[in-house]
Amino acid sequence: MKILAIETSSEVCGAALIFDNKIISEKNILLPKKSSSKIFEIVKKVLKDEKIDCVAVDIGPGSFTGIRIGVSFARTYGQFLKIPVIGVSSLDCLVYKFNSMHLNEYKKIYPVIDALRDEVYTARYSGLKKETEYQIMKIEELKKRSRKNCVITGNKEICEKLNLKKACIETRLTSSAVGMLAGAKTIKVIKDNYKNVFPLYIRRAFAEEKFGYRK
Repeated sequence: MKILAIETSSEVCGAALIFDNKIISEKNILLPKKSSSKIFEIVKKVLKDEKIDCVAVDIGPGSFTGIRIGVSFARTYGQFLKIPVIGVSSLDCLVYKFNSMHLNEYKKIYPVIDALRDEVYTARYSGLKKETEYQIMKIEELKKRSRKNCVITGNKEICEKLNLKKACIETRLTSSAVGMLAGAKTIKVIKDNYKNVFPLYIRRAFAEEKFGYRK
């Protein structure tokens, strides 16, 4: 099965073509601001004239704007081509990418994505298995949990912000990670399921919170 994988949930914007758990083509660019706007031309370069059987997309948490663009793009593709759409969490993708580089080196993993306000999006994993719910955690609380046989992983910027030195190992999100994780789910999805794929925000955007407060 050929999977078009989309990553727009962070400073990374990318697309990959995956076939039978192999990367056929991939392009990821690092543009901290408005990188998701490049997804259309990236997909065109990655796909060329290839036909696809499924679309996978990073549904978050992460950049609200980036997630919306990626999910909308994937849903439109799924609807137009009448193929399945698979949503994958950015935290799962970080753990997958981390494990591919540091297999079995750590018992517990906390992937982290900056949620601003001195908070991070995270969950606790053992290998690829998620042991807790996706959540928002205060940075100070996260620091307390960094201990022997436990590691925190995220992009360069969040690792520098946490200032945990060797306790935080840099891992970047990639579109191929989205595709590889989606490959394990293709048996469970059906065509025309695009209506059931939604962003994973965990909390509302600041503007929505402010509007809700006023009401």
